[in-house]
Amino acid sequence: MDYRIQLAFVRDLLDAFHIASQIVQQPEQCIPATLDRGLRAALFGVEQYNSILFNSMGEARDNTLYRFFDEYYCRYLFLRLPDGGGYFFVGPYLTEPVSEAQKSRIGQSLLLSDETRRFLTLYYEDLPLIGDENWLITIVRTLSDVLWGGPEHYRMEYIDDMIPDRSTPIRVNTSTEQLQESGRTLEILEENYRHENQLMEAVSKGKMHLVADMAASVYNNGTEPRLTDSLRNRKNYLIILNTLLRKSAEMGGVHPLHIDKMSSDFARRIEKLPSIRQSLLLQETMIRDYCMLVRKYSLKKYSYYVGRAITLVHYDLTADLSLKSICAQLNVNPSYFSTLFRKEYGCTLTEYVNRQRIDRALLYLKNSNRMVQDIAAECGFSDPNYFIRLFKRQTGMTPNQYRQHRR
Repeated sequence: MDYRIQLAFVRDLLDAFHIASQIVQQPEQCIPATLDRGLRAALFGVEQYNSILFNSMGEARDNTLYRFFDEYYCRYLFLRLPDGGGYFFVGPYLTEPVSEAQKSRIGQSLLLSDETRRFLTLYYEDLPLIGDENWLITIVRTLSDVLWGGPEHYRMEYIDDMIPDRSTPIRVNTSTEQLQESGRTLEILEENYRHENQLMEAVSKGKMHLVADMAASVYNNGTEPRLTDSLRNRKNYLIILNTLLRKSAEMGGVHPLHIDKMSSDFARRIEKLPSIRQSLLLQETMIRDYCMLVRKYSLKKYSYYVGRAITLVHYDLTADLSLKSICAQLNVNPSYFSTLFRKEYGCTLTEYVNRQRIDRALLYLKNSNRMVQDIAAECGFSDPNYFIRLFKRQTGMTPNQYRQHRR
């Protein structure tokens, strides 16, 4: 059967989530050192590499999807393609961070040098961290349905805690080893910073489709966890990420007023995190929300006066935001500014202010039980009747009708 189109689609999808995949023709005879992204090559050298990874699997069966968890805490998905198409591997990836204690056990059991231990730390930081691997398994199972004609025609097998066939690493010439290890460490550092720059650029431009892809992977900025507490390490990473996203939003032209509010909110949420899983969900939320912040509040496309006016509006919706008052604060001619604002924003200043006030009222009506007249005042409307008329003009219903409709 010709399954190349479906296989290519799955590989493109995995690549979008920064999850490695590759096809190997004869893994029993020759496993490429790239299969585990160079981990065992760094630990053992390249000798007998093919015997290290799958010694406990034996002969791979047809119509079987394997999920295995190796001795280095990495997970993979693996299947034998029909019609002699080779073997399809997905991974490595993690479902939870590798702790300092776990890395220390590896380092001690293999007598690793300090440089190799540093490589190991950076290696784990560069792997995709997936809080719930069920969606990934579902993607590969969908491919398996195509390959074997439905779920009733194949099985899924789990292989855990695979044992390496060496208890000590292959030692090579010290100077050569140090040079190779330093090169691998530099490659991972460079890759981490490349990911970071891609993320910052995507957020600064509000590119949600790119940000959604990046949210599936963890980018740790090349920083080493210093604590044995995995949750505290994750919190520390999210603090760094929050700072990077702040700078991204600033690059995207968002006023500090909005950035500071979002950053402070996330700082509080980070410290309250109860689990690693919740930290992964919050990471995705942070990246997405900062991207949305840029899309909603970026001032890059506006002139100085229009940008400043928009900032004044959002700073205090209850203030005097009339054309006369705004122009007085900006020291600009009202007629000139009115023409400029309509040209750049597509509506008058008054229409813009009313729209923002009504949007704020929608949030209050949805999330609180406060009286309508109180909400009107908090949104900058001194006359509740005018607020109700304007609200109905923009939404098609009164505030009370909207509140009932949302419940």
